Amino acid sequence: MLPEVDTGKPPLLFVHGLAHGAWCFAEHWLPAAAEHGFPAYAVSVRGHGASSGSERLRRDRLRDYVHDVVQAAVSLPSQPVLIGHSLGALVVSRVIARYPARAVVLTAPVPPTQGVGLAAHLARTEPATAARIIAGRTVRLRADQLFAAGVAEEHVDRLGAASPLVQYQAAFHRRPDPPLGDPPVLVVGAGADRLIPARLVARTARFYRTEPVVVPGVGHDLMLDAGWDRALKTILNWVDALEERP
Repeated sequence: MLPEVDTGKPPLLFVHGLAHGAWCFAEHWLPAAAEHGFPAYAVSVRGHGASSGSERLRRDRLRDYVHDVVQAAVSLPSQPVLIGHSLGALVVSRVIARYPARAVVLTAPVPPTQGVGLAAHLARTEPATAARIIAGRTVRLRADQLFAAGVAEEHVDRLGAASPLVQYQAAFHRRPDPPLGDPPVLVVGAGADRLIPARLVARTARFYRTEPVVVPGVGHDLMLDAGWDRALKTILNWVDALEERP
């Protein structure tokens, strides 16, 4: 989605998480970012949203999603700011080892460090979810896992299937290679997140040698939950500040 006039601001490329698609950003964040002068784009990785490949979903791996995001980034008119959510943040952490992003925002991120910490957290708090991941069965996300305010049951109905291989990789993955060009990184947590708690958000921030910013009262799907505007404002203000530096 493009602003009404060219402001010279960099494009934003949003990358969704598990079982979501570009639609989750189109609801609020894309039009609001465009109103603030940012060319705003979102990609649906293969098998998700309006993208093709659903028939091969069970064979997809993280590296396939990385390829899709790199292809989307290089197709844009200028170097974008990459913004990943949840599993999408893990994908972005691998994209920036291959593509020199202008800047990076990781929201409610699956930690890029070895995924055992996430697996242990799920085993304690969501044992049924952890068991499905280990057994290679598709995880079905619930409204209470995604939203703090309970305002978006209709969004849960739009969730699709997920690759069992990608689910497993998210829970048990290796550390990504260092990013190209050392881009600035913002790590944003959701204060009421049941899936990625503050201590895991802090782990991501330490990996990138920065401090996390936590948006209070917002659930895991901070682009759809009540308070989405506060989360987006945090991101856009940070990008604006980067652009104002000499």
